[in-house]
Amino acid sequence: MSIELQELEQKLLAEIEEKLNLIKAPYARDIPDKKDVSRLVQEMGEKAHELHMSLKNRGLEPKHHAYMIKNRELEPDDEEFYMHVHPVEDLLAYIDDPHANDDPIDQTIDHEFRFTVFSPRWGHDDTYMLTRRETGWDVRFTHRGPCDKGGRPFLYSNFENDRVAYPAGLDAYLEILWDRASDQGLTHEAVQTALDELANWVKNTTRHAPSGAIWEGY
Repeated sequence: MSIELQELEQKLLAEIEEKLNLIKAPYARDIPDKKDVSRLVQEMGEKAHELHMSLKNRGLEPKHHAYMIKNRELEPDDEEFYMHVHPVEDLLAYIDDPHANDDPIDQTIDHEFRFTVFSPRWGHDDTYMLTRRETGWDVRFTHRGPCDKGGRPFLYSNFENDRVAYPAGLDAYLEILWDRASDQGLTHEAVQTALDELANWVKNTTRHAPSGAIWEGY
């Protein structure tokens, strides 16, 4: 069920939609250069803010996804919040359906996952257990304990202990996975599949690390 708009709000909505359509077609004849796009974004943002405040004052404050507020680093009633296409699209979605921007339920807090890597030190695969906690991952292996969203410090101290080579940026990927599991309500199976992909990345990095000759025993 959509929000019932007052006359002024309907006018604002029509103006926002018009400008949004132009912005999303930057090569249309009506927009000859980027300066015009910036102007349209400014005008659209101002109208969207006005519509937001009108709805808020009527007890119908538009709801946005948590990640949208996080990414914008602004509160939705800030004048700068709508100076971007995505929050405006959220606003339009809310008007069409007040539940459109409801955040999914985080399904995997306290779930345990496998993370299997190859250990050059012992010559076989080892499986670490990673539990997804409110603030990051809890790692259980030789070195164990609570870690941040990127798996630091204990995932990497295990790697170093067993001479496991890992790709640069692994911590960033683990953090992205943690955040998306929260923001998108990923299932246990989806998180495990993603961790398997990262673990295989670590295996491939380890297997392609220099070995033999002067590297013997490293």
